[in-house]
Order: sequence, then C-alpha cells, then structure tokens
Amino acid sequence: MKIEIRHATLQDFGNVMELVPRSARALQSAYYTKTVIDTALELVCGIDNLIQKNTFVVAEYQGKLVGCGGWSVETSQKNIHAELRGFFVHPDFARRGIATRIIQYCEKKCRGIEVDRLYLTSTLAGEPFYIKNGFSTLEKVMKALSSGENFTLVRMQKNISNPITLKDIS
Repeated sequence: MKIEIRHATLQDFGNVMELVPRSARALQSAYYTKTVIDTALELVCGIDNLIQKNTFVVAEYQGKLVGCGGWSVETSQKNIHAELRGFFVHPDFARRGIATRIIQYCEKKCRGIEVDRLYLTSTLAGEPFYIKNGFSTLEKVMKALSSGENFTLVRMQKNISNPITLKDIS
C-alpha cells in the first residue's frame, strides 16, 4: 500500500475535520460512550494553526486523506520540547502502519530542530499505540466535558535527545 506523507495545506483542513470525528467515533468506541466521544470532539482545536506553521502532516492513499498528525514546539531556557497533536487515522485504514509512519515523520522533523522530548495527551484507545512507539505513561487524568461527563486521558512522553556516548567522543 503506497501511502504518501506530506505537509498539510489549508486546503486540507476541511478533509482533516471530516476525518477527526469519523476516526474518533469508530476507533474509540470500545473505550468511551458515544456521548463522551461526541463531546470530547469539542476539544480538538488548533489544527489550522499547526497547518499554518507547517507542523501538521497528512497521509494520503490514492488521493484520499487517511491519516493526520502534527506537533507544536515549546522552548524553555535549557530545552526544546514538542507536543504531538491531532493524530487520527481513517477507520478503514487503522492498524496498517499509517499512524506509525506519521509519528516517525514527526519525530524525525523534531529531531532536526533539536527537540529533546516529545509529549502528548492520549486517549485510552491510543495509549497502547504510543507505548509501542516508545512513549511512557506519566499519568491518567480526568477532563470534565461540557456534557458534565469525564473524559479519561493519558499524559505520555518520550525522550528523543541523543546523549553523547564514549563512542561519539573517540
């Protein structure tokens, strides 16, 4: 299966925003109620800003958008961190390596700007995927939704800094 990963454009925004609820409703239904999923979709925001900053990518198969994800960068006095955001895969293309390709692409871009740590807030459905891709769970948190229900999320991180080894020095 030939999947193209490319930077999203503002012309992709509508298709991304159609993909998000389709993905969430299908792939998170084993973990959350329909009401929680529908209300939690209100939390998905800022994708247009990531597109404008050229830090959001889409995966295409035969011209059809089948996945997406991106990152935002935060700089402190000592470190550069990136938050992974907006990872969704079309349900018909789930578990075919698309999200893995997107996360690898994002990680490569982040390494290129000397990001030392990636972090994210995952759904329960996404937690096993992120663990498989080297992330560790920091904590589970409850987010109060406008419906009055709670949405369980998982804060995760992955160190991607390249420490200097003795081999590098010699």
